[in-house]
Amino acid sequence: MDEYNQVYQREAIELVAVAKEYVAFLEKSQEYSKDEFVEQSLKILPLLYLKGVMLPEIEDYDDSFSEKFVDEATWSYIQQSAASRLDEDDDYIQVQDATMMSSMDSMSVGLSEIYADLYQEMADLVGAYRLANDGVMLAALACCRNNFPDYWGVRLLALLKGLHEIKYRRDD
Repeated sequence: MDEYNQVYQREAIELVAVAKEYVAFLEKSQEYSKDEFVEQSLKILPLLYLKGVMLPEIEDYDDSFSEKFVDEATWSYIQQSAASRLDEDDDYIQVQDATMMSSMDSMSVGLSEIYADLYQEMADLVGAYRLANDGVMLAALACCRNNFPDYWGVRLLALLKGLHEIKYRRDD
């Protein structure tokens, strides 16, 4: 499959569309109450996971076209925004991140940090598609696809579990 067909295939475009919604949601997170923030997250995150699962392998890409669009200050802003929305529920959870350690190890990560990590992955993808350069888009798509199994897909599932517990917690 050529470069053009890979970046414009239905699965890629659908992932970018959901990623764009996720990015926009986090950028305006201060507009939401805690309950609205959790509720909206529980709606968009499963879609993001589904689109990540559906993305096929990316063939023949040049990673020298790789571009990053999220800097440390932006990541920190998103993390702080999510932390302020979650308030006392910005808990640390155990995440098994195969990119950094063996599959038997886990690390403690705050829910707000996971929001920011997912934001970085999705904003980099969306930023690449905004450039409308096939090589940059393909490299970003490949990076996103390659990071899904061991990094952002795992983190997204952990975040969903934490949010589910927040929403449906029974206060005795």
